[in-house]
Amino acid sequence: MKNLKLGISTMLMLLLFAGCKKEFLEKSPPDALTEEGFYNSAERAQLGVNAIYVSLQSAWSINLQRIYDVPSGEVLLSNTVPLEYNNFTYFPALNQIHDTWRGLYEGVYRSNLAITNIPAINMADALKNQYLGEAKFLRALFYFDLVNIFGAVPLITQPLPNTDAALVARTPAADVYKVIIADLLAAEAGLPVSHSGANLGRVTKGAAQALLGKVYLYNKDYANAEKYFLLVINSGKYGLMDNFQEVWHRSFENNKESIFEVQFADIGGSGTNGRNGSYLPAVNGATGSGLATKRAFDAFDPADPRRGMSIFKPGDTFAPNVSTALSTFSAVWSATGYAVKKGMWPIMYVNSNGINYPIIRYADVLLMYAEAANELNKLPEARAAVNQVRARPSVNMPALTATDTGTKATMFNAINKERQVELMFEFIRFNDLRRWGLAVQELGPLGYTTKHALFPIPQLELDINPKLTQNTGW
Repeated sequence: MKNLKLGISTMLMLLLFAGCKKEFLEKSPPDALTEEGFYNSAERAQLGVNAIYVSLQSAWSINLQRIYDVPSGEVLLSNTVPLEYNNFTYFPALNQIHDTWRGLYEGVYRSNLAITNIPAINMADALKNQYLGEAKFLRALFYFDLVNIFGAVPLITQPLPNTDAALVARTPAADVYKVIIADLLAAEAGLPVSHSGANLGRVTKGAAQALLGKVYLYNKDYANAEKYFLLVINSGKYGLMDNFQEVWHRSFENNKESIFEVQFADIGGSGTNGRNGSYLPAVNGATGSGLATKRAFDAFDPADPRRGMSIFKPGDTFAPNVSTALSTFSAVWSATGYAVKKGMWPIMYVNSNGINYPIIRYADVLLMYAEAANELNKLPEARAAVNQVRARPSVNMPALTATDTGTKATMFNAINKERQVELMFEFIRFNDLRRWGLAVQELGPLGYTTKHALFPIPQLELDINPKLTQNTGW
């Protein structure tokens, strides 16, 4: 039992700081430093908050990618495990589900340490408020993922004295959301509008506002969602990249469209995401373990340039700079005949590459604003926001009109489709379908049933904690 308790408790792990190429993650305290007495200076506060960002890298791993992208039907797992994500046959004892739970709670634990200890440090108020704002934003983000994946989860907002203190019951999702919102409101008040230099990539006020809007949208509070999305839109700090391919591109990270992205680095095994090595087709050292599907390819209007910028199809230029044999994409490289292109261009055969994950970008905010405006019967405003995304110079799709989107229902259908093709492979579609109540209709043929509205609570957590209960149907 003692070993099992140690295995559960990412909530209770000591600070395990890892290095990262991104400058604000570079400094790490020696491994010998322990939690007790650590928070005693402004520099230590920064290191403690940096450690939360490292947990964010860990949580946004292949496991979380698969939980969010594969069940959408737009990515197929191949040459890897667990294949159960492909057809909704995953189960509570699956290691990858537990790893996701553990990784997210590691971030919660590190956030709790910072939030509890930073207030007592003698340091400049502005910097103190910034670090607290970052920690509260990140805790809110971890809990937002937890509640969307698992529903009601144990709510822990203080460092715990021992492993037994982590054995608590699940808190209703509505109450978890109250803490998420309170954290984001506090973060918004304390965070700066922007960062530069070595701090580029840290959380900003706009990120807190955007996530607040998203949280309110998911809870169908459309008035507050509209309010916070408009704060982002009207801030003048963000805009759409002209070239759609530069949104997810290793040479254009933290661009004007990026509101918040997970910072990764190209260094051996530390701070790397491994996305390209797993999503590139199985040639020249890549595994081809996450492949675009025909369902994803067919979701695009054939005239939409985003299809060719998001998915490789047979005959496409692939990697002529690597070798002649790889110059043209071949269907035999992939179990589906397709491969993910978004975020893969230019082709880099580095399995531990460090391309960032944009978690919230401006196009997403525009489309979420459109959804909120539509629910508030502001169809012209909703239509204008969607048309901004469609008018991106490299996309230039025909504008929606009052004729084809003249009702709330037709406007929603247009938003639904635009979110699918604009945000494909960005870990959003499965959540959208579930929150809209469309998952059974859209994903039923793939194996989705009502029980898949939530993932199962990991079996190891149930074995350790008698106060936990399983989600319905599992």
